[in-house]
Amino acid sequence: MKPATANGSRFGSDSGPIAGDTRDWSRLPEDLLVSVLRALHVDDAVRSGAVCASWNSAYAAFRRLRVPSPKQPPCLLYAPDALSPGAAALHCPSTGATLRIPSPRAPLARRPLLGSGHGWLVTADEASNLHLLNPVTGAQVALPPITALHHVESGTDEDGDPAYLVYENLLEYNYITHRGEVNTKPTILEMDDAYECMYFRVVLSAGPSAGRGCVVLLLHMPLGEVSFARLGDDRWTWVAPGDDDTGLPWRYGYRDAMYSAADGLFYLLGLDASMCSLDLNGPSPVARKILDSVPKSADASKYLVQTPAGDILQVWRSREEVDSEIPAEYPPDYVVDESIGGPDPCLELNTIEMQLYKVDLHGRRVELIKSLPEYALFLGYNGSMCLPVKDFPGLKPNCAYMTDDSMEYINFWKHNRREIGIWSLAERSMSKLVDVSQTIYPWLNWPSPIWIQPSFF
Repeated sequence: MKPATANGSRFGSDSGPIAGDTRDWSRLPEDLLVSVLRALHVDDAVRSGAVCASWNSAYAAFRRLRVPSPKQPPCLLYAPDALSPGAAALHCPSTGATLRIPSPRAPLARRPLLGSGHGWLVTADEASNLHLLNPVTGAQVALPPITALHHVESGTDEDGDPAYLVYENLLEYNYITHRGEVNTKPTILEMDDAYECMYFRVVLSAGPSAGRGCVVLLLHMPLGEVSFARLGDDRWTWVAPGDDDTGLPWRYGYRDAMYSAADGLFYLLGLDASMCSLDLNGPSPVARKILDSVPKSADASKYLVQTPAGDILQVWRSREEVDSEIPAEYPPDYVVDESIGGPDPCLELNTIEMQLYKVDLHGRRVELIKSLPEYALFLGYNGSMCLPVKDFPGLKPNCAYMTDDSMEYINFWKHNRREIGIWSLAERSMSKLVDVSQTIYPWLNWPSPIWIQPSFF
């Protein structure tokens, strides 16, 4: 076989050999092909395996050798049923390419996407248990089950069907008598949709190839508590609040988190923009309060992200509900699954403002900054990313690439339009991402699309 030659097009294109070119590219030595694959983007490397038998063999050798490949540009992963059964797609804003990826072991079109990091997705199965999934390779790693959280037990609902019992043990404050009363009655969650309420954020310190060095931090019900597990653990470890200098300063209210490879610490962000560090490297968790609450911050969604220079940023995202105009007719081959909620044309969340704050860890304060001229942000349910645009041609500087991450909106209005776009920090406005699929309905709703940097490992 004589595969298409390199004429500026990407592997897998329909273009043929250059006129007069009689070279047989299938005879390239395998070690040379493996060297070439090391320099390719994931989408090109995957396509190379379909060129011919010898290239497929080289691609398999590349995978077996676990050879590192260059840092990949972020891609938007989406997986609606209409794409094809069990499949998903990766759209790269940097290159404009879209790659379809089969996922037979864990069909993504029926799984919620709850987080991503280091090339892996965090998904929930039909029992609302969490798994790590590599969408490129199909590899999957189970995390401790939901009943391994400190406050969740197996039980039954009012009809006697299997369910989860969540013991919140909240201190309910009575504003009339000024007494605190402990609530011991559990919240009952149906097994298949418990994820809708249980999981707020999932953050990875590393990919599963790191073994026990892969720590999964979970912000969860009720009200943003903190638990974690190392790869291979059979239970989640609850990070309890403490009265001393090593416990969490607050039990609830954590809304985002990030891991810093620079110092090996997690950082937690509260609803009121307060922050603490969390050291999980020793025998017991050690938390330190590093920032008090910031005035006028409670209404915005918040993200933590670290720049390549090591600075920690808080990103505040303000949204409002607006009337949306969902097309009157669905495509002929699309069937609305009423079991996951019908469309409501009155519910659409749009970003109306974004503010950036640099965190001064020594001064214990935040400083408003106006722009990021050398960087692009990627925000949503993914582990937040700040990337230098010089390393990823095609990315827009001083912009934030956004996806929806409103837990209530995504989980309870699964057919509604999602906000996917590019926020310009200079113009303070949102522009649309180039349409990533011409073959399905024009909005990508559920599972809600998520940013991911593809990886083979």
